Amino acid sequence: MSGVTLASLTNQKLDAARRFIQQSQDTDEVWLKVGLESSAIFQLRSALNGLLREVASAYSLAGTLDVAQLFAESEGKQIVVPALAELADLLSRPDSWCFQLNQAYLVQFECRMSMSSGVKSDSLIGRGSDAGASVSFYLAKLVELVLRFREESSEY
Repeated sequence: MSGVTLASLTNQKLDAARRFIQQSQDTDEVWLKVGLESSAIFQLRSALNGLLREVASAYSLAGTLDVAQLFAESEGKQIVVPALAELADLLSRPDSWCFQLNQAYLVQFECRMSMSSGVKSDSLIGRGSDAGASVSFYLAKLVELVLRFREESSEY
């Protein structure tokens, strides 16, 4: 894996998410839509972890994937990291895309109950409720954040 940068790994995760979202929107099979959207959510959460690794590397922070810990460490070192401040704020607000992405991840991959579950009482399999729109929104917002971080860190 020599020559592979943290940024390229993050980019690969973002691209995989984009492809899963596109495939989910191109199919008429409900069961496949749900699976592809779940895969996209996993890739988006992995891309967020990739961004956190990029931040940690760029600012010589610990290798943790916990936003609160990275933010606290950056404050302790008196380093201003706008991406971490934004992520900490987003994760504290239930109406933010980042908080909702994390909740979607927990619902899909840790078998947690959804606060707004699309599963009906007699249905065994939940259905995607918005044709991938929210997952596409998470992708767009995460890409914006990654690009802003990279621009800011190149100035740092």
